[in-house]
Amino acid sequence: MALSKLIVNADDFGISNTVNRAILESIESGLVTSTSMMANMPGFQDAVSLLREHALLTGRIGVHLNLTEGHPLSKPILDCPAFCNDNGTFIYERKRPLFRLNRQERFAVYEEMKAQIERILAAGIKPTHIDSHYHVHTEWAVAPMVCRLGREYGIPRIRLTRNMGKPPSLLKRLYKLIFNKWRLGNDRDFRNTDFFGDIEDMNNTEKPSLDGKNIEIMVHPLFNEEGELVDLDRQNLYRRLWNILEKQVSYTQSMA
Repeated sequence: MALSKLIVNADDFGISNTVNRAILESIESGLVTSTSMMANMPGFQDAVSLLREHALLTGRIGVHLNLTEGHPLSKPILDCPAFCNDNGTFIYERKRPLFRLNRQERFAVYEEMKAQIERILAAGIKPTHIDSHYHVHTEWAVAPMVCRLGREYGIPRIRLTRNMGKPPSLLKRLYKLIFNKWRLGNDRDFRNTDFFGDIEDMNNTEKPSLDGKNIEIMVHPLFNEEGELVDLDRQNLYRRLWNILEKQVSYTQSMA
């Protein structure tokens, strides 16, 4: 049985100071191998400070593109009612698929994602990967712009759309296969993983199909009322991840 290479990525670094501390603890404890930073949220500067204070975070930071929460960093998207309200706040909720954007929206979305990447670069961080809040980068109309930015800034990996766990319908499986193999560029452009999902997806996937593969699991570390490190489902993060690590997997920080 070949060992699988496992990336455990903590999303939402920068969303708040409290979440930042939970992510830092999860990395220091060895549970999590990397994290993704939100450039437009209130905890961004705190996340940058933690990075400068803790050398362990160096080389573990990706971009968590955000078009659904907080305020944008660029101006053009403010004039797109599908994404922002009159108060300059993101309102897009992914209630409908984005198969097509008009010219104004394409320009605005690209400029906003670029501004978020450049704010992270300006903080002295070289991103190792790209993913997004609520997986907005996996929208059909958004993915090509994300790939373009990945190439422009030399970011080597882009998160797949979820392809582990309980099998969806045949049509969805076909869509995901096409999206991951074609819409997210190709092997010459990026070193993407073979599989992506969360802890529950990992536990519900037949293990032989994962043998020898590169796998990414996303987590969202939080502290509960007792100060215990948990995931979004409020289950203990230590117990859930160690159950996976005890199996035939090998931790890796990146795909480099």
